[in-house]
Amino acid sequence: MGQLTRSFNWAETVIGSPENWSQSLLTTVSIILNSRFPMFLWWGPELIQFYNDAYRPSLGNEGKHPTALGQRGEHCWPEIWPVIMPLIDQVMSGGESTWSEDQLIPIYRNNRLEDVYWTFSYSRVNDESGKPAGVLVTCNETTGKVLAYNTMLQTKKELEFAIESAELGTWDLDPATNKFIGNDRLKSWFGLSFDDEIDLDNAINVIAEEDRERVTAAINKAIEKGSDGNYNIVYTIINPKNNEQRNVKAKGKAIFGTDGNAYRFSGILQDVTEEFQLQQRKDEFISVASHELKTPITTINASMQILQSLIKTEQVSDKVSLFVNKAGKNLSKLVKLLDDLLNVTKIQQGQLGLNKTLFNLTELIKDCYEHVRLDDNHEFILNGDTELMVYADYRRIDQVMVNLINNAIKYSPQSKRIEISIESDNEFAKVSVRDFGIGINPDKLPHLFDRYYRVDALGHQFSGLGLGLYISAEIIKRHDGKIGVDSAVGDGSNFWFTLPIDK
Repeated sequence: MGQLTRSFNWAETVIGSPENWSQSLLTTVSIILNSRFPMFLWWGPELIQFYNDAYRPSLGNEGKHPTALGQRGEHCWPEIWPVIMPLIDQVMSGGESTWSEDQLIPIYRNNRLEDVYWTFSYSRVNDESGKPAGVLVTCNETTGKVLAYNTMLQTKKELEFAIESAELGTWDLDPATNKFIGNDRLKSWFGLSFDDEIDLDNAINVIAEEDRERVTAAINKAIEKGSDGNYNIVYTIINPKNNEQRNVKAKGKAIFGTDGNAYRFSGILQDVTEEFQLQQRKDEFISVASHELKTPITTINASMQILQSLIKTEQVSDKVSLFVNKAGKNLSKLVKLLDDLLNVTKIQQGQLGLNKTLFNLTELIKDCYEHVRLDDNHEFILNGDTELMVYADYRRIDQVMVNLINNAIKYSPQSKRIEISIESDNEFAKVSVRDFGIGINPDKLPHLFDRYYRVDALGHQFSGLGLGLYISAEIIKRHDGKIGVDSAVGDGSNFWFTLPIDK
């Protein structure tokens, strides 16, 4: 712009050649051209125009530049002259400088009329006599900022509409202060006041007593340094104002700073009361049905065992023997399903008792996979501490191991290798069952230990009720241990659990 300004034929304009310009004009033009902030100048009664490189992009790629240089203001800006002329007159008549922030002033550029937003100030430039001679415009185009803000507002409205439509509660906790902000729906559910900030302890007190410790532990785990920040839990709240009981599902995520500490923890709350009633009725039906089925199936199973014994000693045809064995295998599957249902009933009723004894963990594991080998040709590799003793319920841990081994076989149809390892520290024993099968999608991992959850992957469909891992997790939980899985699609899975070591 400095080069264009120097080479411009100013003699053809009303302000004449630069050698005849006033010192005030020369100084102002020099300031403009040497500034990296967008600046524009109208000079004299005809409002002849000057501008710098920083301002030039606002004129567009095609349009007013370079014609605007040396042009009269009203000729350059016909589309907005009624808007800006009163501001210019105010300054030129000796009035105060103007200030406009994020002002919409459409201008013609890039071969079209565009909506352009500006933050700008018009200020007076005096000549040597002290009288107003020009208007200096310092400005900044804020179109990008305004459009981004408008997009954010629109997105916020759409999100609020979605939240309202889904009837969700929302919350945002500050882990440093234990204060949180919730929407009106959440506050209504908790019987809280509609203040902006709420103390976490007050909200915890609304949670049903039997769930408080579990919820507090889940929150602490989510915001713990080094945690993945995920929070997913179902619990019951009791409104202190009307004693209304509500089952809710909370899902959230903690955000961590560069120091590793959580500085924000937010999420949603969904009312699942109806779904939870529904689940109770389902559990009641399963409880009644499984108990009613237990007697006839037990009788059939006993009869089948007698029949299998007889065909070993009696002369029967190969077909009879084949069908009896098939019936026996299918009956065993039915007995296993019934046992799972009965175990779920015991878990729900708090009757899954433990009979702890001291035993060698390796011997239990070998018994499990040696039994599987009778009907299968998988290769089992056992590594680790073969002398480790644990104090636990042998039958229940055996149940967990059988389930993990069967799953390893089921989900690795193309691989026959299964690795089992035993580790220990001063407090816990850890058992891992590693297969080299199809693996599990990451989005399914958080639900693997949920009741009735089944994994069908990569086109494979597997039988079962989705209860084995749920029951296993409950057994390990009652032993004060932990259970988990590490898996990647196509790279197999590693299921593990821990048990306290009784010294």
